[in-house]
Amino acid sequence: METKVAIVTGGNRGIGFEIVKGLCQKFDGVVYLTARNEERGQQAVKKLEELGLKPLFHILDVTCEKSIEDLAKHISTHHSGIDVLVNNAGILDFDKAISSYEDAKKLIDTNFTSLLTISRILYPLLTNTARIINISSDWGLLSNIRKQVWLDRLVKDDLTVEQILEFVNEFLNAAKMGKSAFFSIAGKYGDYKVSKVAMSALTFVQQRQFREEGKDISINCVHPGFVMTDMTKGMGDFTPERGAKAPLYLALEAPQSLKGSFIWHDCHHVNWDD
Repeated sequence: METKVAIVTGGNRGIGFEIVKGLCQKFDGVVYLTARNEERGQQAVKKLEELGLKPLFHILDVTCEKSIEDLAKHISTHHSGIDVLVNNAGILDFDKAISSYEDAKKLIDTNFTSLLTISRILYPLLTNTARIINISSDWGLLSNIRKQVWLDRLVKDDLTVEQILEFVNEFLNAAKMGKSAFFSIAGKYGDYKVSKVAMSALTFVQQRQFREEGKDISINCVHPGFVMTDMTKGMGDFTPERGAKAPLYLALEAPQSLKGSFIWHDCHHVNWDD
């Protein structure tokens, strides 16, 4: 019998680290902790090994196509496919409510655009009953967007990836024009909000595509709560361990029929577009 495989991006700290830990404790298979920095990734692995757990490590920079290809080559060489993929890697500078264009582009490339590359390179390795979990945010709810044209367009049943990219690019073009244009689409932390709304929308589009292809793959996005991590400067309501609760539910316990949903930190479904 082939060994199942779970992969967590950005798994060396915070919520990602706790998701890896939970998977190592309960997942019937091997668990890959990935990180873009090898030293920090190996340190995280060592911490888990000290708890008696046995994660595997692979370096992964989600913004680097070759890095994703290297991981895909490793998986295809050593395993028969991917059963669980947690897209957790993400960035946010909590000190910058308004970012420069360059900072906004870097954030969106990490939090959203990387998912398109991951989809192209890693998704062909998914098993037919694989589970994908996208770590979103309450800032990934559609209500964070201020422009009516996008409130209307992003909920359409025939939404395409190209249209999501139009939404993202409109924001980036606005970011080039300065503070007022930046604010006009999503307000403070608009780059993060746009990246997570785009992630949510992509989740629903890709679930529709899987269904049309006749695959039983599930893809859901999840708001883990306001979690005390390095990214939030230690502010928050929940510990990282509590923040991992809903992602682990989706990875391990949720019915396979749960597909294309936005899941709250307490594991209940919420309407993304309310």
